[in-house]
Amino acid sequence: MSPTTAALRAALAERFGDTFAVPDDLPGQEELLRIATHATHRAWTDQPIAPEVLTLLGACALSAPSKSYLLQADIVHVRDPARRQAVQALVPSMPWMASAPALLVFCGNGRRFRQIFARRGQPFVNEHLDGFFNPTVDASLVMMNFIRAAAATGLVCCPISVLRDQAQRLAEILEMPDHVFPVSGLCVGYPAQVRAINPRLSLAATWHTDRFDDAGSDALIDEFDRRFVTNKEKYAPAQATGRPASWSDEKARQYATPQRADWGRFVRARKFDLS
Repeated sequence: MSPTTAALRAALAERFGDTFAVPDDLPGQEELLRIATHATHRAWTDQPIAPEVLTLLGACALSAPSKSYLLQADIVHVRDPARRQAVQALVPSMPWMASAPALLVFCGNGRRFRQIFARRGQPFVNEHLDGFFNPTVDASLVMMNFIRAAAATGLVCCPISVLRDQAQRLAEILEMPDHVFPVSGLCVGYPAQVRAINPRLSLAATWHTDRFDDAGSDALIDEFDRRFVTNKEKYAPAQATGRPASWSDEKARQYATPQRADWGRFVRARKFDLS
């Protein structure tokens, strides 16, 4: 077994708590290993990112698939210091954003396609929820493509979805017109440290064959909770209060408080019809 094959099997086992068959002669294992060991970073070195590299990564990201070739994703590179400071001020709970060499905002763009109809004097007849959903998916694919492209060059990233808590103010700072909306921010930089692999639910919970089946969901979540706690105990310092909380306990606490209840109102104000 090659070292890369062994490393890939070990990474997947740590991630999912299961054993995976990896053919020794399977091509592309270096890229698969990079994906399997992905981690979100919130600390960077002070090494700047060359502007041409950032633009190159943007071009690679925007090469992602697009629903019906409608091209409904845009990236805003927040470079001006005053604008960037204003964006960062929207999320005071994340002061580490300020040290990231680059801050991007990935946007869904339903405006460009509507402009095509307006220029032709034609009514836009697809004004419904799908008209919002499609650019959201396009922007998400572009952001994931950027993260993968960045990893190939040694860069690391951290998505900032909490920017949507202040979506109206963010849209004002970045001068987004109607039918353009933020999907997520993204901090980019060179890693200051190595991050451990965070576990995921087993494939028994998330990989389905022929039909969706969550009959064993409770047991699979319990199994994941145990691995989650073990992982925390392995990589985090001991807590004075005892064992770390489980994943399901953490998420239940997090979402016990309403979040982004005004998101629908913001999207409708962008002139999207969500019916």
